[in-house]
Amino acid sequence: MSRRLLAVLAAGAVFALPAVSHAQSASILVSGGLSVPMSDLSDASNSGYNINVGVAMGAPLIPVGARFEGGFSSFDAKGGGATTRIASATANAVLNLGTMGASPYLIGGLGIYNRRFSSDAFNQSNSKTTGGVNIGGGIRFPLGGISTFLEARYHVMLGNSTDATNLQFIPISFGVQF
Repeated sequence: MSRRLLAVLAAGAVFALPAVSHAQSASILVSGGLSVPMSDLSDASNSGYNINVGVAMGAPLIPVGARFEGGFSSFDAKGGGATTRIASATANAVLNLGTMGASPYLIGGLGIYNRRFSSDAFNQSNSKTTGGVNIGGGIRFPLGGISTFLEARYHVMLGNSTDATNLQFIPISFGVQF
């Protein structure tokens, strides 16, 4: 009896797999905007810019989705002549708080962050990689015939102050999802 039940469940899962895969959707997103340095990074750097590209996945009736992104933020030194660049690869969970029209969402996850200091005056650079976390929120809204979003996230590199890998920043981004 248990083998028969297992065979029926397995057959049901095989036939349900195409329906589940059609219910999920994946989309590409591109965004960019202002990056605001926080904590130690704000002591030495001005606000900068960010650009991001990623893939969002989710199902129409399920409020939780996933987003995988690559990001780049750049900050010029307050005194000039130096730049801090942070490249990131993040995996995030997205909690959608609405389904129609303009709808808010929460986002957060883990990532790998690489910071690179470069100095024109001394013609040198220094690069370090560490893990990190991010959390934030945004709002999706239709603009013409396309899906757009505006979001802000707090990124924290989980390094130490000796290596200057404990940097924190908030990218405020406008993006398009298609």
